[in-house]
Amino acid sequence: MKTIKSKVMVLLIVCLTFIGALHVIYYHYIFSLQEKMEFIKKFDDFRDNILEMRRYEKNFIYFKDIGSLNETIFYFFKIEDFSRELAKDVVRVVGADKFMEFQDDLKGYKTILDENMRRVKTEKADLDVETIRTKGKKMVDFANELITTKRHRIQNDINRIGIIPLVFLISFIVFVVLILQLISKGILKPVALMQKATEEAAKGTFRPIVYESEREDEVTHLIETFNEMAKQLETKQEQLLQSRKMASIGTFTSGIAHELNNPLNNISLTAESLMEEFTEMTKEEASEMMMEILAQADRASQVVKNLLEFSRTERPLLLELCIDDVLDRTIKLIKNQIMVTGIQLKRINSENLPPIKGRSQDLQQAFINILLNSIQAMKDLSGENIITIHTGPGPNGYIKIDFSDTGIGIKPEDMKYIFDPFYTTKPVGRGTGLGLSLVYGIIRTHGGYVEVKSEMNIGTTFSIFLPIAVNEKKESDHAA
Repeated sequence: MKTIKSKVMVLLIVCLTFIGALHVIYYHYIFSLQEKMEFIKKFDDFRDNILEMRRYEKNFIYFKDIGSLNETIFYFFKIEDFSRELAKDVVRVVGADKFMEFQDDLKGYKTILDENMRRVKTEKADLDVETIRTKGKKMVDFANELITTKRHRIQNDINRIGIIPLVFLISFIVFVVLILQLISKGILKPVALMQKATEEAAKGTFRPIVYESEREDEVTHLIETFNEMAKQLETKQEQLLQSRKMASIGTFTSGIAHELNNPLNNISLTAESLMEEFTEMTKEEASEMMMEILAQADRASQVVKNLLEFSRTERPLLLELCIDDVLDRTIKLIKNQIMVTGIQLKRINSENLPPIKGRSQDLQQAFINILLNSIQAMKDLSGENIITIHTGPGPNGYIKIDFSDTGIGIKPEDMKYIFDPFYTTKPVGRGTGLGLSLVYGIIRTHGGYVEVKSEMNIGTTFSIFLPIAVNEKKESDHAA
């Protein structure tokens, strides 16, 4: 697995190696430049010696001064010594052919000087001025070419040295761009996805992160681990939801017992009356009492059926539901719990509400948790305590269910935490902090959302928004 760390290390090593090579080349050119500057000085001295030799040469030609001739010979020997001392360097600058040509000119110049010196001493003939000048000029031209070529090479070296910082800057920019690209694609993008998924997970929605990558590195492994964790958390949430259901059942067990006890008592009393008075009853009276027994048995059966449906563990498919029917079944489960606490329940229903798609048991769980919260908020208050359930149209594509109570309200500083798991404002032992977090998760799973408004000592309203069921046939016809 190629890790991000290894990629960064490889890029860093390559960059450092390249920068190191640039520095080596840079210092090589610097030292080479210093050396070439020293040679330029020597080449300048070489040319100055040639020019001095030619100056004395002119005095000798015009004035036939033996002293000037001696000075000419003196500088000639200096030039000859230079050509021997720096022969290799001169060859590298102008080439072996031109250096050999210079050596021939130097020898020819000495020969012509010796011949002209004999002529001056014997005064037998005129000096060979043209040959001396020609040889001297060729040596000056050679010295000028040597210096010009050397200076041109030095200028090339200077230009190369000037390019090195530019190459360094470009390589640094390329390195930074590669690092930024690696950070952006390999770290920042997946981290942003993880941040979003983590925020959703904190609110109870566990969706896997969709991240496609051809490489396997630490981030890919982290996302795979997160997806596995989200899968496990979703499973645990289902278990927690079922546990919460059973805890809710325990909370209103007394209400259920009362709800079952009433029809059973009625059945018992009616059956006893029927047995005692059967012989004295008319057929119509007996039939009426039997119908009452059947009605009460059906009532008890319906209570048990609702309770079993609520506590069912399997996950049903999303079905089209009438929200008022779901609320009716929910209220039947908790009705006696509300009556025992002396709380009034009001229903305000809008007519012809469109159906939603959902899981009846899960929605009942969410509604019961909200109602239990409202009961807890009002159970110790005196005066008229009311829970109002209002169903109606919401924003475009949604229906809205308002659960309003006249309880103690929620403190402003607690509002942003009420949907966090395990956050509760109730005393120890009175609440787990899971109820509203499960409400949030259930509603989000159904594609809806929750809003809360509360005022201290006035009451709280939980507004649940659920999407309207889309007619798949109409939608497919529209798409066609």
